[in-house]
Amino acid sequence: MKKLVTKKSLETKKKNKIISMAILCIAVVISAFTFMTQDTNKNIDQYLYSESALIFGNKNAKVTIVEFFDPACESCRAFYPLVKSQIKKYKGKVNLIVRPVAFHKNVGPVVTALEATKMQGKYWDALSTTLYNQSRWAINHTANVELLYPYLQDAGIDIEKLKIDMKKTVITDKLAQDTQDAKTLKVLKTPTFYVNGVKLTTFGDAPLKALIASEVKKAYSDK
Repeated sequence: MKKLVTKKSLETKKKNKIISMAILCIAVVISAFTFMTQDTNKNIDQYLYSESALIFGNKNAKVTIVEFFDPACESCRAFYPLVKSQIKKYKGKVNLIVRPVAFHKNVGPVVTALEATKMQGKYWDALSTTLYNQSRWAINHTANVELLYPYLQDAGIDIEKLKIDMKKTVITDKLAQDTQDAKTLKVLKTPTFYVNGVKLTTFGDAPLKALIASEVKKAYSDK
């Protein structure tokens, strides 16, 4: 016997169809969001990590801190020991890449000098020396690279070679790329931190430690 089509059955059928369409739409939205998130992360990575960037710590660590910094920035100087202590704390699980930006007055030559110390294998020594003596060469938030040179020399850097290297195209091209990447990522202040591509949105010691801890836990959850 042919089943009778009632008003109630038609309404039920219509309701089921609406529900099915709604579920399909939600699935499409979730799928699109996941794809966009993955694509966004991929896009962020290409601006975060520079091929020529030096890594402080274990190169094979699964967690990488990327810091955009200005050598004349007082907060950058204050945070540097904290970042290094976190790398030490996690014993090979965390490393650091620093990307310079020139926000303070006349700091461009200082950034260039730091980059050029890589050609003498003295970058990390130069960075520590530069930050430690910040108040001596960055007075009233105005940098003077001439005042920095004696401290770099004390750190074992050949200043005459440094000045020659600072003029090389490879240095200016690298710094131009750092500046462009910072602009693309909308880095407006220093220090700006990313941990495994996740930006630190709440500034402070505790939030940074918490973000690092969270990323370490995710990266080493199978350990």
